[in-house]
Amino acid sequence: MNQELYGFINPNEFREINHKKSRAMTNKVIDLKSAIEKFVKDGDYLGIGGFGMDRIPSAALHEIVRQKKRHLTLAGHTATHDGQILCAGNCVDKVDAAYVVGVELLGLSPNYRKTFQEGKVKVTEWTNATLAWRYKAAAMGLSFLPVRSMLGTETFEKSRAIEFKCPFTGDKYALVPACFPDVSVIHVPRADIFGNCQIDGISVSDYDVARASKKVIITTEEIIKTDEIRKNPERTIIPFYCVDAIVHVPYGSFPGNMPGMYYLDIEHLGEWSEAEKSEESLNKFLDNYIYNVKDWKEYLERCGGKKKLAELRSIELLETCHSRPDRESIQSTKVLDSHFHGNDKAINPYNMTEFMICAASRVLEDNKTIVVGTGLPMLAAMLAQKTHAPNLLMMFEAGGIAPLLPALPMSVGDSRTQYKTLLSTSMPEIMETCARGLVDYAFLGGAQIDKYGNLNSTIIGPNYEKPKVRLPGSGGANDLASLCWNTIIIMKMDKKKFVEKLDFLTTPGYLSGTNSREKAGLPPGTGPFKVITDCCVLNFNKETKEMQIESLHPGITLEEAQNRCSFQLKTTSQTILDTKEPTQRELEILRKEIDPKGQIIS
Repeated sequence: MNQELYGFINPNEFREINHKKSRAMTNKVIDLKSAIEKFVKDGDYLGIGGFGMDRIPSAALHEIVRQKKRHLTLAGHTATHDGQILCAGNCVDKVDAAYVVGVELLGLSPNYRKTFQEGKVKVTEWTNATLAWRYKAAAMGLSFLPVRSMLGTETFEKSRAIEFKCPFTGDKYALVPACFPDVSVIHVPRADIFGNCQIDGISVSDYDVARASKKVIITTEEIIKTDEIRKNPERTIIPFYCVDAIVHVPYGSFPGNMPGMYYLDIEHLGEWSEAEKSEESLNKFLDNYIYNVKDWKEYLERCGGKKKLAELRSIELLETCHSRPDRESIQSTKVLDSHFHGNDKAINPYNMTEFMICAASRVLEDNKTIVVGTGLPMLAAMLAQKTHAPNLLMMFEAGGIAPLLPALPMSVGDSRTQYKTLLSTSMPEIMETCARGLVDYAFLGGAQIDKYGNLNSTIIGPNYEKPKVRLPGSGGANDLASLCWNTIIIMKMDKKKFVEKLDFLTTPGYLSGTNSREKAGLPPGTGPFKVITDCCVLNFNKETKEMQIESLHPGITLEEAQNRCSFQLKTTSQTILDTKEPTQRELEILRKEIDPKGQIIS
């Protein structure tokens, strides 16, 4: 095992650190510059609150870059724009990678990815759940926790987890070491001067992050009186005795999404991606928005000021719609003659993205539970709810359960996934619900898939340390595929994606076939269920666990499907079916209700 273990100390040492902390309710309000100078040191392990683009501490991260902190270890726990900022400032040289280099639906960050591909950072792989459980172990004062994720995969091999046989059942578990960040930065909607912090909506892992960290810096939209905190104590997620500094930073998560306050600024995030296309343009961008900026207020002014912030608030409060920036403008839909039958062509045109979504939605049954991923899976689940499965219970990895989605979310942490939920909870709660056997479906995609349904979303190329392409990593995919009863996979089919051998086994399918999944220690009765592609639907042989064709899409031959695949596709003993085409009703719901801006379907 060559990977390094980051963020670990003996829990007894952590107890001594906490023993020396003051329990006094003193005023901890400080300015941002002073907070970063005092509490963030070169070489620190840095924990970051929020999830993806949701409630990230952007202002604090800008200040870390401005002060040129170096040799930080990044907790890459769905580290999207936060990791993008820190890598742009050359602040990081070690990463615990659960989800990195991506900015969710906005794609992969060129510079962030380049940092990994050039070997500028040392990496240890984790998953979203295992990194969250590492925090939980530390918060419990333990040195490890046993989990049932990662087993049998290269994600496990490139982590610092170890395999362990349960002394009670004889089952295999992965033991994940506790993670004690030197300092964590968490952005919240409100706090008092002592550090009692309240969070609206999903809490992700912030409950445990705050308790696992040696030092905690809180940035907050608003400072309120302690009497107000006491009126709603159930909303207090972080207590004062965990907190070292309180910094008042309105709009401190911009350009991220602050639930109930302002939506993410897609245009400014697009500017970041454009700037990263060359070193020269990135340096100019950083000078303009970070290094030559006096403070956070000036940065906000340069990004559009009060007018822009009012627009983002209006979008968040559902007073207006939003669309993607011009650089992401939607291409016109190209319809192929082979996609239609007879007179349907005149009334039922569709593209293959729409076809895949409709085919995937029909797999989902009513009165079942599903954890939904970003992109096509989200649209398929929303379509199923609006057609044949109104009681399909949707869960989102970051913590939203059964929301009434008012619009298409940009990510699984988007505030839309928290709209009128039955429960807004945490990432550990979602993953632990999967572990208890309460989730029927996980809906995933990947860069590569093999004949046993194993997925790669980590690297392309033979060199792990300097890959040809660095991908985000597991995120929550490994956890969901390990713990949910059925995994549904949706991805376009070509020989570069459907491969004989993965460049990296990120997420478990049936591993090497037959009963290898159970032998590895994964829960029995779980595994891949269907693969939805742009030419066919596949399932898995019950004995060998190899992929086989269930149905072909209209106009697609068996030979054409095989030509798109690097391994030999099996067929069932029965006649291969024709995949049902999208109905007019399905297409109308997709285009008018679910994705009217064409963010995904076009």
